[in-house]
Amino acid sequence: MQWIVRFELPNGGPGPATVASDDLAAEFDAVVVLLLRDHYCQVSRDRAGAYSDAFDEFAAADIGVVGALPDTEERAAYWRDRYDLSYPVLTDSAEGASAAADDTGTATAMTDGTPRFDALSDVEVGVDSLPGIGVLDTRSTFPRLVYTEGGETLQDCPSPDEALDAALDVLGE
Repeated sequence: MQWIVRFELPNGGPGPATVASDDLAAEFDAVVVLLLRDHYCQVSRDRAGAYSDAFDEFAAADIGVVGALPDTEERAAYWRDRYDLSYPVLTDSAEGASAAADDTGTATAMTDGTPRFDALSDVEVGVDSLPGIGVLDTRSTFPRLVYTEGGETLQDCPSPDEALDAALDVLGE
């Protein structure tokens, strides 16, 4: 699997007001995208905090971390403040996006009602359940999605150590 994934999304977390894949590619050799389920998912909250605690380990390996919520900038800003996150929290929702709309024009959701991602939908498709991760190899002209992992259950979301190992494998380190 190698899909080009490009985005420019609003950021409710630390950093600039918007975060673009091209800017991340200029700064890091790889980027771990942590897809968070929603505001009410305890596993997503726990993982968001764990990835924030491990942020320096990723940075030392020249690997960026961004979180993504299928929600609003206000909700992402709440996550930043509530969970003291060290990385950008992007907002990306398929709500209203024609690619994710059913035949009535309404945005589709997962079977349990969880909203879908839009710009990061290729990452979402690669994981079995949310929360999950995607690793973008950013060493070439365009960021390429080269690894995804979720789990059969919510509790199977990769830990920061597992995500760091996956990213280092992608980089051949």
